[in-house]
Amino acid sequence: MYVVDDDPAVLHSTRFLLEGEGHRVETFSGGPELLAAFPGPSPACVLLDHVLEGMDGLEVVTRLRGLDAGVPVVLITGHPDPGIRTRAHSAGVPLVEKPFALEALLSLLVAGAAGRASAGPT
Repeated sequence: MYVVDDDPAVLHSTRFLLEGEGHRVETFSGGPELLAAFPGPSPACVLLDHVLEGMDGLEVVTRLRGLDAGVPVVLITGHPDPGIRTRAHSAGVPLVEKPFALEALLSLLVAGAAGRASAGPT
């Protein structure tokens, strides 16, 4: 699982929580750093902050799709205005508000990973 956030405290705590649930986690501080990891072994899912310096989360989603990465993405935000909700919905990306409830987040991540596994290799 990949986690992308420009806040080191969020990266650390999210990694700690997800690893505590048995997930292997790699963290990135921004979109370009994440995009550089593709192509390569894709993660089961990407947990992606919306507000990132230089490139917002939905732009990262567009670029991932342009790379044909096929990885499920869950967008997180501490600023859930209606415009972000609409754009995320249009992009087919679930949106989770920070601070997030661990159980709800895990359900989305597991569903995304399961959907990818059932779709087979791309």
